[in-house]
Amino acid sequence: MKIKLIILALLYTVNLYSDEIDTLKLSSQITDVTVFFDGAQITREAKISVLKGKKIFVLENLPAEINPQSIQINNNQKGNIISVKHELVFPNDKSKTLVEYEEKIKLQRIKFQQISNEISVYNIEEQILLDNSILGKKETGTSITEIKEASIFYRSKLNEIRQNKQKLFLDLDLIEENIQNLYLELNKKVSQEKKIYSKITFTFSSETQINANFMISYYVSSAGWTPLYDFRVNDINKPLNLVYNANIFQSTGETWNNVNLTLSTNRPSLSNLKPELETWFVERNNNYKKKIIVDGQSALQGSISDNETGEPIPFANVIIFKNGEMITGTTTDFNGRYTIKPIKSGYYDVKVSFVGYENIEMKGVILNSDQVTYQDFKIQSNALLLQEIQIVEYNTPLIDRDQRNSRNKVESKDIARMQARSSNTKASTKGGVGGLMAKDEVSFIGGYESNTNITSMEYKIDIPYSIPSDGKDYNVKIKELNVPVNYRYSCVPKLDKDVFLIAEISNWAKLNLLSGKSSIYYNGIFTGQSEIDARNTEDTLAISLNRDKNIIVERTLLKEKNEKQFIGNNIRETINWNTTVKNNKTVKTKIFIEDQFPISENKSIVIEKLEHLNGKVDEKTGKVIWEIELEPNEKKELILKYSVKYPNSMNLHIE
Repeated sequence: MKIKLIILALLYTVNLYSDEIDTLKLSSQITDVTVFFDGAQITREAKISVLKGKKIFVLENLPAEINPQSIQINNNQKGNIISVKHELVFPNDKSKTLVEYEEKIKLQRIKFQQISNEISVYNIEEQILLDNSILGKKETGTSITEIKEASIFYRSKLNEIRQNKQKLFLDLDLIEENIQNLYLELNKKVSQEKKIYSKITFTFSSETQINANFMISYYVSSAGWTPLYDFRVNDINKPLNLVYNANIFQSTGETWNNVNLTLSTNRPSLSNLKPELETWFVERNNNYKKKIIVDGQSALQGSISDNETGEPIPFANVIIFKNGEMITGTTTDFNGRYTIKPIKSGYYDVKVSFVGYENIEMKGVILNSDQVTYQDFKIQSNALLLQEIQIVEYNTPLIDRDQRNSRNKVESKDIARMQARSSNTKASTKGGVGGLMAKDEVSFIGGYESNTNITSMEYKIDIPYSIPSDGKDYNVKIKELNVPVNYRYSCVPKLDKDVFLIAEISNWAKLNLLSGKSSIYYNGIFTGQSEIDARNTEDTLAISLNRDKNIIVERTLLKEKNEKQFIGNNIRETINWNTTVKNNKTVKTKIFIEDQFPISENKSIVIEKLEHLNGKVDEKTGKVIWEIELEPNEKKELILKYSVKYPNSMNLHIE
């Protein structure tokens, strides 16, 4: 009977352990990243041999900002993913390294106090010597011998005391420097160790032993990209060379090492709920109002420095709060500078802290949509009065900063609003000067793949790239192509006497351009920057490339021909403008000159167009365009003449 009970107990134990599920830690690598305008989808690959049955797999040290709803795991339909769990892992107690640094600081402070005590003793000794001098205190006077002996004694003793004090003061300075260096190292270690991480746990079941190839993907918000373009012109008889570039940045806390990049125009941070119109009762005060949607991305830049010395503070903590909740943070670099991006536009509180300095907080900092806000901070030192070491923990990974200088609250459009132009826009070809005909097709250079899906555009970069997690911009070339354009010289002498070389691109919707900055190169020389507005609804995209100083334009008011007549209760003024155009180029050149007639919306003001020498007039806008051809060294004059009749009660300035 006893043997049977033992056997039953053994069987029960075997069954109990057979029901336990093995928990295994997965080692994974980032293979693919899809970068959006405001975020990125990370794809990791983990390979492992899996035995039959259920297993629990754990991925650790992932970014804290992972959106749990975005997590996807698959294994090419081999086996079953039973459950997926996401949780945040908070740091444990202080590490041994942090404790060691704190002890070093305490020892340095004790030594500082000991030396301070020695200096105090020397001060007392010096005062005793001075207060008890025998010179001048004897009623019978002091002999020369006594004076000499006293002088030698006091000189020797006081010199000894003051030399010792000077040495001790130097020791104090050295200890202060050591304490500051220890604070720097401590803050650096804190920023590395006291982070919050994500952990993904999933249960997997397989009926047979397999070689699993898990693909784990998730969305993080601290990444993005902005489009950039290079327009290169070497000859106006050749196509325009257009280079698509992208500035990619990320501060996810994990380096993207040799990953396959895809750039998408999607914005996952925006709500996908279509707004609904409410009933509009015109007689009510509470008329329908458009709901404000915070859909822009912002950035915060600046520097942290010592309030007294002005020295930059490296490894200072900069933390952003919203409604009391920590949103993100960073530490300053060796030059005391910081950059935090991207941040959703809105109102935030910014707190700056550094061990050994008083904390400073600025409330209600406005981060405008698609702009960079610059904010510097000066903090007050209290290093020697500090009673304890303060450890700051972060909810999201820390990011470094770039090296740009900062100004207080100076805003600039460094983050462009990006929106693709609809490909349904009708296109037409306008006549141009020289250049290429519309029959020429766009020719691609390089093997970059682009794709337009139902809601966005994507650019797949064929070459793997490495993007560190430091918040800095890294330039990536997307693709390059030659674009047929019509080149034309154009001038608006009323506003600027220089002649501009303009490239006109028809059917530009096919190029899938996005709003962004562009750099212009003419004959291999950088000539300036411009911006592309992809929301432009015009059929032809005009790009100003360069100023051509070889065509001279002068616009002159012919005062001697102007007239001013008084007709009853009215005044009639006649204005004459003369525009001279000279071609100093060595080739025949066609030029477009723009000017304008005034337009009036007042019926009591009558405008008469008297002369414009075959210029084409837009009756709605009053714009006049002359299209002229000039041989080398040829000069032509253009006349613009008009009259304005208006009541003499009006005070009009007519030119």
